[in-house]
Amino acid sequence: MTNKFSIFNFQFSKPFFRYPIALTSIIFLAVSCNPFKQPPLSGVARTNNGGADWQTSNAIKDAETTIAALNVAKMDFDPKNRETIFVSGFNDGLYKSEDSGASWSRILSKIWAFDFAIHPAGSQIIYAAGFFADRGMVVKTKDGGKSWEEVYSEAQDAVSVRSVALNPYQPNQVIIGNSAGSLIKSNDGGITWKLVKNFDGRINRVYWLNGQVYVLVREKGLFKSTNLEAGEFLDLTGSLTKSQGFLESFGGLNEKNFNQAHIDSITPSLIYLTAGKGAFKTTDEGITWQKLNLPGKQGSELPARAVAVSKQSSNIVFVSVGKVVYKSTDGGASWQTQTVPSSGFVNYILIDPQLPQVAYAGNFVAQ
Repeated sequence: MTNKFSIFNFQFSKPFFRYPIALTSIIFLAVSCNPFKQPPLSGVARTNNGGADWQTSNAIKDAETTIAALNVAKMDFDPKNRETIFVSGFNDGLYKSEDSGASWSRILSKIWAFDFAIHPAGSQIIYAAGFFADRGMVVKTKDGGKSWEEVYSEAQDAVSVRSVALNPYQPNQVIIGNSAGSLIKSNDGGITWKLVKNFDGRINRVYWLNGQVYVLVREKGLFKSTNLEAGEFLDLTGSLTKSQGFLESFGGLNEKNFNQAHIDSITPSLIYLTAGKGAFKTTDEGITWQKLNLPGKQGSELPARAVAVSKQSSNIVFVSVGKVVYKSTDGGASWQTQTVPSSGFVNYILIDPQLPQVAYAGNFVAQ
């Protein structure tokens, strides 16, 4: 590994977030302030029984520290081994577990890793997208995280790379989306790049599946490529943001805060969305949408964030609202609920591809 890129494998000498404690001033704290309060709990939680209960899973391998302060951005499995899991953080790099989340080790530091994409042949090749030194960046490893190289850097300060995806059939084709709305593509594994389209709004996620690219723009919704090379996309959520009939049905709802999407690999016309005013489902690829009836006041009024669907059955769906995870086994007709141990909210859910009763929740706590 050359010195040029060695920065990505070591920690900063000073952490990004510091919490100085003045011991001599504890007696002056307000009565309502507890000096022995536990630090914010984020990181990862796991269920082994389909969401009936959740346990934290934050230990760092061969160390006394944990990833409990990690604000989880994304989680994914090694495509060749479901016991190997990766998790990235908005406030940290990329971690790897080889024992189904029982312990973790950091394989990428310093860069805030908002998203990552694993080569379909295995996790030797990984792209991580995020933010480093006030600049959006994409880095790549070819040896499973032992060394990393920079393959893309934003020309403009304060623009982060929010998402990265690979063409599963031609993995050298890489596509990224940034906070300024630019969708950018490489056909040679990150050596050269070309602007595809500007969506004029923050791109939250990019998905490359079913032979198509899907782009989730935070304030505009979900778009599907009809001619990627020409930058032509179809708006799949126009009825959520523009249809008067929809607005009347849901009390004037005009959704402008889209968080995550699931496009079904078995039935591409089936899509789930989480947004600022709830969770939604379409079975006709966006021609019509229905709002999922999550039980309780919390489910109907707070933002829905994470969404995951089992590879074993498209009827097994998880959605998060705050720290509550809602699970359905009938495609959203009915729900079970369970609270995840978190000081913030569940931001990502990952379901075991073979055992849908096993799932992981990635938490986020505002700093």
